[in-house]
Amino acid sequence: MKVVHISNTPVAGSPGNIVSALNRLTDVQARHIVFNSSAYRSRTFAVDLDWKTQQQQALDVIADADVIHVHQFFSIDETFGPNFHQRFGGKKIIKQYHSAPDLWAKGNAAVVQRIVYEDVPQLVIAQGPERYYPFARVVPNVIPLNDPRYLPAPESNADAHGMPLVTFSPSGRSSAWKTRWETKGVPQTLKLLRKLERKGLCELQLIVDTPHDACLRAKQQAAIAIDECVTGNYHLSGLEALSQGKPTLGHLDNRVQSQLRAMTGALELPWIDVRLEEAEGPLRELLWDRSLRTELGAASRQWMETYYQEAAMVEHYRRAYLDLFEAPYRFHGRRFAGHSEPWLAVALPNHRWAARKRANSPWRTLVETVRGR
Repeated sequence: MKVVHISNTPVAGSPGNIVSALNRLTDVQARHIVFNSSAYRSRTFAVDLDWKTQQQQALDVIADADVIHVHQFFSIDETFGPNFHQRFGGKKIIKQYHSAPDLWAKGNAAVVQRIVYEDVPQLVIAQGPERYYPFARVVPNVIPLNDPRYLPAPESNADAHGMPLVTFSPSGRSSAWKTRWETKGVPQTLKLLRKLERKGLCELQLIVDTPHDACLRAKQQAAIAIDECVTGNYHLSGLEALSQGKPTLGHLDNRVQSQLRAMTGALELPWIDVRLEEAEGPLRELLWDRSLRTELGAASRQWMETYYQEAAMVEHYRRAYLDLFEAPYRFHGRRFAGHSEPWLAVALPNHRWAARKRANSPWRTLVETVRGR
């Protein structure tokens, strides 16, 4: 079977990881076409086919494919040309989401409905956005555990005084309380990390606007990694850090935890689970105690090797492609039962986040209340 993945941006390298694993570990032949490979400026990712420079080759790959796998929400006709559906609309199509629909809807309920209820087989990553796509099949992000850049390496001291490196690699700069999902709480997280740095406890390794390859190699030298401790979500950067054998701080809400356990079969999860407002104490102890870091880091890698093997994770995608042909009825079924299950998945975690926002950002809350938001 031949599958072509299509995305407007590199989607933080996620489609590239999936395509690489499909080609190496399954009988699926996969390619990836990116419309705007420089969407993140200097934060670049490896690209298979660049639409802007390899358009004819990309069209040939699409024509030869059995399945078109689209990542995220965008207009294919506006992006790749007005006759795309006319030329390729007869092929099997599946769409995968990596973000909550409000990233594109911006509060417009009609756009949310259009995305969520689109009559096309859907996939969604087993992370925070999963709860917003009740008709999508849940699939994992894929990590190449045995790629040298994803293997554990000894932590290196930042300077002659032997201070450990704490690595943090946010893709944006949004406040923890400005937006529900598209944030890693950069201002608040940096405030904490720089406080610890001023105390002489660590050296901050802030990685931004950096090619992904260089980012991975830099993170290998760190003593501790920060995924994010704000939204209740985890990210590819957290999976990368766990694979590299780093003690990794993050906050995973109940829904995210349940999806990870269902996907992997694991009872325990490897993140050091703390909310940002609780993170200073655990960070201080980790910075003081190298043996604790070593033990937790080894456990991180062991968990990934036990529960997150690349071959097992990519099989979810192979099965989805087969089902497009052999069992299409397995798509479109609603995963949530009744009224309480979606409330527990969406509304309850939002209430908890809103309460934290009121406690940690009272002025922002007051301004938004006055504006009627």
